[in-house]
Amino acid sequence: MKISPEGKQFVEQVLAQAEGATLRFYGVAGCCGMNLSAEIAQIKEEDTVETVEGIEIVVDPQIAQQLTDVTIHAEEENGQLGLVLLGYEQSSC
Repeated sequence: MKISPEGKQFVEQVLAQAEGATLRFYGVAGCCGMNLSAEIAQIKEEDTVETVEGIEIVVDPQIAQQLTDVTIHAEEENGQLGLVLLGYEQSSC
């Protein structure tokens, strides 16, 4: 997993307002297997912590494989800045 300069700046801004929380990627069971979701949350016991460009990012082991070649990026759309996962291939049925 990598993070772009824009992604790093956005995540740092969000985490500065989220006392004690971090960016957490986790899996949600769906009809085609495990779907990826993200939240700003506390670390859970089963999570794996990765440090990417100095930012601790938490990954649920169930979806770690899906994030191997992903770059966390931030883009503006309709006046709102949000995270984009470059290189993420969502499974489809």
